[in-house]
Formats: sequence, C-alpha cells, structure tokens
Amino acid sequence: MFKIIVSLVLASMLSACAGVDFGSPNTYQRGDVRHAGTMEEATVVRTRVITIEAGSDNSGLTSLISAGVGAFLGSRTIGNGTGRYIAGALTGAASGIVSQKVSQVLSHHAGLEIIVRTNAGRTLVVTQPDDQQFAPGDHVLLVSSNSGLRVTH
Repeated sequence: MFKIIVSLVLASMLSACAGVDFGSPNTYQRGDVRHAGTMEEATVVRTRVITIEAGSDNSGLTSLISAGVGAFLGSRTIGNGTGRYIAGALTGAASGIVSQKVSQVLSHHAGLEIIVRTNAGRTLVVTQPDDQQFAPGDHVLLVSSNSGLRVTH
C-alpha cells in the first residue's frame, strides 16, 4: 500500500511540472511591478475564442524521468525474478507515454483574440487568456507593460 501511495505522489509531482503560466491580464509578472506602463482607451470591435499553446520542452526530459521512475517502481512492486524486469519495462514505457500526453494536454489553454479600435483610430489585435469576457462595443483599457499589451475593463 505504501508503495502505491509513493507512486501516486511521484506521478502527481511530475505532472505538476507541466503547468504553464499564460500571462493572465489579472496577473502581473515580477518585472512589471513598480514600473510605469501606458494606458489607452479603446472599443472592442470583435472577439474570437482561440487556443493558446505554450512552448513545449522538446528535450523529452520530463518523459524520460517519468519513465525511469515508473520502471524503478514497477520493478520493485510487481513480479519476482525475471518477471520484475518485464514489469519494470512495461511500467516505464507506460509512465513515459502518460507523462507525455499529460504535458500535451496541460500546454493548451483557452484564450481570446480581441480586436479593438483605439480613440486615436488605430486598430489592434490582442490575444490573451479568457479570464475576462468582452463583447463588441465594450469600452476597454489597453494596458502596456514590459510583458506586453493587455485588454481589461
């Protein structure tokens, strides 16, 4: 029982490493704090739902570590003699595949493409996470900082 609990804890820790920060308009990066930015008023012209894909770790390090841990735990908890080596190989391969799929799923996040027209007449397109909703005709603020441009109410 103890080995199963340890296995679950390790698996959850490895999958947590795949979490990604997508730059919410409600969250400021450390480099933006105590720095002046600019603000401009605008009107929403159109919005469209998009999917934001984070850059992935193409080295495969997460899958490799997960496969190694899975193989080790599988060989220690399943089978005896030569059966434990087969169990280790199977659990290692399975955990590597699972961690790769979890990483792919967690690297996608819902977002919005927001087209705005500034009071100066410029038309801009801003993409950001969908944690604020906008509709055509909404009066919004364009906030510019070191991290980029955000649309907010």
